[in-house]
Amino acid sequence: MAALLWGDCSDQQARQSLRQALAVLRKEIGNPAFLAAEGDLIRFNVADWTADIWDFEAFARSADPDHLAEAARLFTGDVMAGLNIDEDGFRDWLGVQRTKWQNALGSLCNVFATRPELVSDPHLAIATIDRLLGFDPLREDWQRLAIICSARYSGKAEALRRAAQFAEALKSELGVAPERETRELLEQIRSQETAPHAAPPVIETVPTPPSITVVAPDLHTPEPEIALTAIPIPSPDASAPRRRWKRPSGTAILRGAIAAVAIIAAVIAIEVDDLDPIKPLFGAIGTHDPRTAQLDSWRSPADRAQTQAKSDLIPIAILPFAVVGGGDDTLQLRADMLTDDLTIMMSRLPSFRVISRQTARSFQGQVQDVARIGTELQVRYILEGSVRLQEDLLRVNVELINPVTRQVIWSDRVDRDGTDRQGVRDEIVGRIARELQFDLMPIEGLRLSKNVDAGALAYRGWAAMSAIDAGSYSQALGLFQQALQREPQNLSAQIGLGAYHARMGAQMFDNDSTGHRKEAIRILRQILKDAPDSSSAHYYLGLALNKLPTLPESMEHLRRTIEINPSDASAYGQIGNGLIRSGKPAEGLDYVRYAMRLSPRDPVMPVWLEFAGNAELERGDYNAAIAYFQRSATLSPTYPRALAGLVAAYALQGQKEASERLAEKLKQLAPKLDANQLVKQFGRQDGSRLHAGLEVALAPHNAPLP
Repeated sequence: MAALLWGDCSDQQARQSLRQALAVLRKEIGNPAFLAAEGDLIRFNVADWTADIWDFEAFARSADPDHLAEAARLFTGDVMAGLNIDEDGFRDWLGVQRTKWQNALGSLCNVFATRPELVSDPHLAIATIDRLLGFDPLREDWQRLAIICSARYSGKAEALRRAAQFAEALKSELGVAPERETRELLEQIRSQETAPHAAPPVIETVPTPPSITVVAPDLHTPEPEIALTAIPIPSPDASAPRRRWKRPSGTAILRGAIAAVAIIAAVIAIEVDDLDPIKPLFGAIGTHDPRTAQLDSWRSPADRAQTQAKSDLIPIAILPFAVVGGGDDTLQLRADMLTDDLTIMMSRLPSFRVISRQTARSFQGQVQDVARIGTELQVRYILEGSVRLQEDLLRVNVELINPVTRQVIWSDRVDRDGTDRQGVRDEIVGRIARELQFDLMPIEGLRLSKNVDAGALAYRGWAAMSAIDAGSYSQALGLFQQALQREPQNLSAQIGLGAYHARMGAQMFDNDSTGHRKEAIRILRQILKDAPDSSSAHYYLGLALNKLPTLPESMEHLRRTIEINPSDASAYGQIGNGLIRSGKPAEGLDYVRYAMRLSPRDPVMPVWLEFAGNAELERGDYNAAIAYFQRSATLSPTYPRALAGLVAAYALQGQKEASERLAEKLKQLAPKLDANQLVKQFGRQDGSRLHAGLEVALAPHNAPLP
């Protein structure tokens, strides 16, 4: 356990940290006897404790339909979701645990699909399988379970629609067709209309642990439209790769103590079948919400006459942040101010419809059932938060919840020195608002992935723009164009089209950056005539104008972006870029670093790192510049500006071999350009160290060392 939690410390330090963690934990729990430490063994007094994973395991192995339904309700997300410790050993161990329990959920879903007599709530069964698919939407054996349940409980048409969506996803994501088992399953569904229930086999139940009390819900199981029997459910593919979800680090003693409890609980849990690793995605995708058909109610009276599609609005409630660990009235006030500031910030973003502060405050101090609140307020997401003050460290935890499934689909933690109270609050609010905005975009894009109205297509386009590569941008362009074909006045798609050209012009993925910039300027100027307060239009016009001749106008639009939307980290980054290029690298670097601090997991991070590398290059710190450029190239290997920065920095540092090797890679990204054209394309302005370094590396006959 010491190695898992404090693997970067010496053995003596790790053991001391573990002792401190156990002491803190005993004090927090108030029962010294609950945990026994004997030599190298640490264990629970199990008789005094229960854990949700134990309850889930017991219920999931039962043959009682109500027990199985309770197991489905217990699995609300990944094991230890939100507990993040920056230790390789812990991450590896936690990955195994999450895989184990995700696949236990898969076994439960298998029962729901193949044993209809054990399903007490068909809607819960389908929702549980959708939750499972949130971990890996391309897992085909799991998709077959979803198709079977859809056929049985929602009808043949819904099952075939789901299958068609999955086939399209396989083709677009992996370039493959469905497996033979899936095709055979679909033929069986097409050939059947209805069939009787299968006779329930006799199965010995698993006794319920004494600590669990089950209240059977009053549910009616509808007659199935299709009874699918003898459907082969293939065993999981043990070779499936696993992706890790990396989160901000922290090694505080109390967090170590909590992790220790979680580790012990998991180790002594009842064993489940050994199943294969899977690929957990960044955010689980919520189930279909029938309330989305009512989204027009989120439009203000002034907006309702517009033709923009309804599905581009995200209704969200931000509940009052709770104070954790005690505190005086001052800390409660800070929590309330954070809630209010975040509500105001999110209200300024055109994609969101935020429940008023007065309504949200009515839930303060109550035991909050997110499902009830979601139904009452008719929102798609609920944001909960907590605030803790430890000495002078302010810690804010936030979770975004799908109220239909009660599943946490996004979470984050922000730690800041609390000396500058106002500045801390502004930074926390700005960062959360920005991260929530860009993290919801791919979630919403997947939710709407098969919707063909203009708003849904625009969302999918913006989701594709999250990845910094020419292929993703090309996909986004196609989606924006489709949206505009259906609805020429769709503002989101119009801005998206301008954003595509602005990004292509700024990031130089092809040889027509000037043409892209001109087209972006034309589109976005027209948009701002009709929507002068669109922060996105101002930002992308500023990006398109971010060349030396038009740099002053660019800075005006970027500053206007921040006035409208203070959480727009990209605007801060581009202002920094403009300052760096106008001979103020130190001032510009401050803006770029602020963008990184405001949104540390932003998809645009490779671009900001490249800006920072240019700032350090202009300041003459070649080692720092190389470090930034390398980080940028690691995050986005096909981003040519990062590669150009490395070529120039190594050349100016005198590392000829490294510079020449990377120059060859840069030439491969722009094979139609000769050496002088490469310098002009990627060297930004004459007189910069970047330009000089590229001349040294690519056209040494043209320029001496600066």
